[in-house]
Amino acid sequence: MKIQLQRLRRFLQLATAQTRTVTIDQGPDRGGENTGFRPTELWLIGLSACSVTTMTRYVEDKGWSVDDIHVSAEDFMNEQGDIARIEFQVTIKGQINDEQKLELLTHVKNNCKLLRTVASQIEIQYTEATRLAEAAPAVCHLADGSCCS
Repeated sequence: MKIQLQRLRRFLQLATAQTRTVTIDQGPDRGGENTGFRPTELWLIGLSACSVTTMTRYVEDKGWSVDDIHVSAEDFMNEQGDIARIEFQVTIKGQINDEQKLELLTHVKNNCKLLRTVASQIEIQYTEATRLAEAAPAVCHLADGSCCS
């Protein structure tokens, strides 16, 4: 994997991977213009996406009937300002029982490649959400999911 990063001005950056780009910036409280994702947001998005991918592969391998997996993630800081814990709230829709859900959440915690790189330093928690996340999930307008809003 290879990425390229170009600084456009102050904290605003353009990151490119293959043929895709994303803007990165800081919020106004940190001297940025709030015109792109903060680096820590991208990191948390990456961990969450890797988690969903790991769960999707697992349910497919098991032959379980799962229609949707929704993840909401939040990081928590310690006294030094370092990320000490990440909590993932997972909503799973489909024909899956409580025992299978527990097996799935245990599997993702132990097998997500990105999480394994940080799990020795940061506490990772997965729990089944009792309700959908308060923020509305992205809505994909294209069949392949490549355009989300």
